[in-house]
Amino acid sequence: MQSINQLFTEKYRPSNLEELILPERVMNKFKDGLVQNMLFAGSPGTGKTSTAKALVNQFELPYLYINASTDTSVDVIRTKIIDFCSTVSIIDKAGMFKVVILDEVDGVSDQFFKALRATMEQFASNSRFIATCNYINKLPDPILSRFEVINFDFDKEEETELTKKYIKRVYEICKKEGMTIEKPALVEFVRRNFPDLRRTLNKLQGYKTQGNTNITTEDVKKFNSIYKDVFELVFNETDPAKNYQLLVSDYANKVDDILQTLGEEFIEYIQQEKTTYIKHIPQIIITVAKHQAQRVHVIDPVITMLSCIYEIQLIILAK
Repeated sequence: MQSINQLFTEKYRPSNLEELILPERVMNKFKDGLVQNMLFAGSPGTGKTSTAKALVNQFELPYLYINASTDTSVDVIRTKIIDFCSTVSIIDKAGMFKVVILDEVDGVSDQFFKALRATMEQFASNSRFIATCNYINKLPDPILSRFEVINFDFDKEEETELTKKYIKRVYEICKKEGMTIEKPALVEFVRRNFPDLRRTLNKLQGYKTQGNTNITTEDVKKFNSIYKDVFELVFNETDPAKNYQLLVSDYANKVDDILQTLGEEFIEYIQQEKTTYIKHIPQIIITVAKHQAQRVHVIDPVITMLSCIYEIQLIILAK
């Protein structure tokens, strides 16, 4: 198992607005800077979080980042957010907004939403809020009314133009990483993963971690993932002590990524490479969903990851 030091998704995350790959209608929203609260809604991997971070970097705004999918407690507002919005730093410029980024806000509690409403009103004079979500239907109307909602999903006309930009971005990253990819393979690779750029980059990194730096069309047609070694461990390594050592040493700081990929790419892996286990997919999905829900309620999230993998192995061994 090869340790992943830095994910491509972070290494190549845009640092300013010009580097983003977004429809023109979305980019036009930012030409005057951040003047009101904004909610970025849309499918995973379409640039919501990157846009929020690029905005604060572009305009050099002091900001607080909250991963709302894990920090779901109302105490986050009472401590982190209120403390941030109420304090004044000597390095803050006069008239400059503070910004609170609430990533994946569709996963918080009703109490969180109620406290958020009051906090946004309390600090309306000096703070702005940027929230992201995948499922806008999970947000109550009183919260939606406090944001300008921006849809990050693409229409057909936008897809054509943005696909070209995705192809260019993947090609540029390949060059920087000392990798080559055949033109037909590049087009097919982007097409298969569009519009999820995060998924695209994770799979691209998967080729490199597996030692494949010359990607062909045949490679693209095969299953690939940056976490393929974890999937293979699930099927091939039955020693729980060895599993513990490998997973803790290499993935203790990537628990959320592992739990997410077990519910997505792992299923694809089974369908393509472990077809005799397809009948277990419902049980595996239920197990992963249970552990994803438990993730925010445990003291040590690594235990949740280990528990999930051990339970999947029990399902597989019971074939």
